[in-house]
Amino acid sequence: MLVLTVISSPNELLASNTPVINVGLSQPATFATRSELENFGFVWGPSDGAFGAIPAGSGNYRFYGSAAGGPTCSGAPNAKGAFLFTGTLNQVTGNNGCTRFFGPGDGPSGWLFDENFSGGGQVLQFSYDSQTGWLMPFHAEEWWQNPMASNHKCDNVPCFYSSLGLAVSTDGGNTFKVVGEILQPSEPLSAFEGGGRNMAVGTGSLVVADANGNHLTVPPTNPGGAYFYLFYTDLAPGLQGACEDNPCMGVARAPYQAVVQAALSGNATKVATLFRKYNGAVPDSWTQPATSDTPGQTGIAGVYAPLWTDDWVSQPSVIYDSSFNGYLVAYQSRDGVRVRASYNLINWSEPIGSGVAETGYTLYAPTLLGETGDPTIAGAAPRPYFTTFPSNSFPNWETSTFETVQLTVSENSNASSSLTTTSYPMLLNCPTCLQAVSSLSKKESSSFMQKEKVGLLQKEEARFN
Repeated sequence: MLVLTVISSPNELLASNTPVINVGLSQPATFATRSELENFGFVWGPSDGAFGAIPAGSGNYRFYGSAAGGPTCSGAPNAKGAFLFTGTLNQVTGNNGCTRFFGPGDGPSGWLFDENFSGGGQVLQFSYDSQTGWLMPFHAEEWWQNPMASNHKCDNVPCFYSSLGLAVSTDGGNTFKVVGEILQPSEPLSAFEGGGRNMAVGTGSLVVADANGNHLTVPPTNPGGAYFYLFYTDLAPGLQGACEDNPCMGVARAPYQAVVQAALSGNATKVATLFRKYNGAVPDSWTQPATSDTPGQTGIAGVYAPLWTDDWVSQPSVIYDSSFNGYLVAYQSRDGVRVRASYNLINWSEPIGSGVAETGYTLYAPTLLGETGDPTIAGAAPRPYFTTFPSNSFPNWETSTFETVQLTVSENSNASSSLTTTSYPMLLNCPTCLQAVSSLSKKESSSFMQKEKVGLLQKEEARFN
């Protein structure tokens, strides 16, 4: 349900189109203890970043996340990368042989974006033109030594410049192949390399929707009108608010058909030129290239625009929620995991409720999974998963716990649609305008329809003036 407030311009009218929902929280529950994960062969993780899930029947799932195998990891001893682990939505139950899908340097020949680290990640099914499979966006890094720190690290971890890669599976998620880089930060590697700052883009979160952000099932009925939307974090000079010196959330998108074709083509350049970053400050909002299309990351990618500026963001995870026909995002912020909602993937609500927090602990890398049987679709009780560390102890994985909470999502019964003629006195004499503006309080109006109605409003206002 939307709240339509008194407005002073059509742009403010559009910005008000965000869900008004209640989100309740259960008490945190343990998904896996550190000792359990070590018994499964993992030195750290899973999951260092967002993870994905594929249903395996009878309430069981195969999970895909970043980790490092130890000496007892039979599938990949003493290796790091994207690993498989298994369980239910309530607990991790196994490691499936400690299977690793890919690791550092497994990208296309000559490309350096994943030279020192790679690990994912969310998985999303695709189907197009007799081809079926799974896509996995993943976090990739290049490292350097920090000359200003005695341990040569940045914030107690190897200094890194991260980007997002893409891996594809055509055998039901049994294997994944890295096919290329899909997103690079707004600033180039040279702006960070040799210094004391890291550049974190998250793990990447994919959603399939139409050009106006309306959710589409997979396979989409009209593939030609479908897009993959990719959420990430970025930094750029000259931004305001919390984004001035901190990462904030951006979005890029690419045509559904083009992504599938490029992922299966074996052509890294096709993959690198797929996505375009959203930047609403320019006339055509989707023209900023998501990468520089340079194997050594020597070029400069397009500039992003944050989707909000009142809070910094780390590791955003976006999911479609069928209970209110909109989207949720869970992200790590200064005081825990926060949740926001959207109808169109561009306009997001303010943080809902107090978020998830535990006194004396920092919560890292949230992942949203749905409880509907399809982990990429939430209902009224989705679950964020995250790893907790005692404050100031990251990255000491010995102290960590893999946890989850259950959200309870409901529309706000106290919210109401209200419209006055204060800002638009001409509405008194314009029934068509009144009807157009009032109907914007309904979810059925897509962003395209909203723009059409605002255009009608402007025309009617001009006629009455």
